[in-house]
Amino acid sequence: MKKVMQLIIAAMFVFIVSCSSSDPQDQLKDIDKLMNSEFTLNDEETGIVNAHVAEGKKQLEQGKQKEASEALAKAIKVLSMAEDAYIFNKAD
Repeated sequence: MKKVMQLIIAAMFVFIVSCSSSDPQDQLKDIDKLMNSEFTLNDEETGIVNAHVAEGKKQLEQGKQKEASEALAKAIKVLSMAEDAYIFNKAD
């Protein structure tokens, strides 16, 4: 039960962080932090995250803040799910 509660708390924290960061620059920092965490991504997840980050950066260069933020939020979501899976598996 304690491990499940830790997973829920971690998931809520990541969700709050990803929702509160609507500034693309802040989101890029969040992505860097998540990428440097102790969990790892599989090849598919890495490809998805890299694609969303590249799209976000492209939109940012074009001055499209909202679109950049949406693309980066997708990358954060994938990273958050990978981190949650890592925490859940570690709890076993």
